[in-house]
Amino acid sequence: MSRVSEVTALQQQRVKEMQERMKNHDLSDDKVNQLMIQNMTQTLNDISATLAIISDKYTERKL
Repeated sequence: MSRVSEVTALQQQRVKEMQERMKNHDLSDDKVNQLMIQNMTQTLNDISATLAIISDKYTERKL
């Protein structure tokens, strides 16, 4: 599995889990916002890690 596919799968899994939590519980708007922000933050971390991996591989090839 490529890193991009892995990041996409993790993102989809987090969205599904977040939707399940919101469906099964009567959450306040603040809690929903908090869950969404956590999801976006983790997605950005995944993207950053993916870009770092790509950059490292690109740099290795140039050396």
